[in-house]
Amino acid sequence: MGRATDGLPRSGGTTLLAWVGFLLLLVLHLDSWRAQRDVIYFGWMPEELAYRLAWMVLAWAYLLWFCSRVWRDEPA
Repeated sequence: MGRATDGLPRSGGTTLLAWVGFLLLLVLHLDSWRAQRDVIYFGWMPEELAYRLAWMVLAWAYLLWFCSRVWRDEPA
């Protein structure tokens, strides 16, 4: 369980970073702490939509990193 398919061991730092990233995404998703403002970006995009789109891009980047570095298949 501690070894990846390329023969390199997974470090505890990578696992810790995965948990920290997950918790950060969770806190950013449950954003009851964020003030709702009537701000428009680019002349048409409400702030809430811009925030959600930025969150989705961050979550997508995290998922790519997680699948390539943390969640690797073990050799059979």
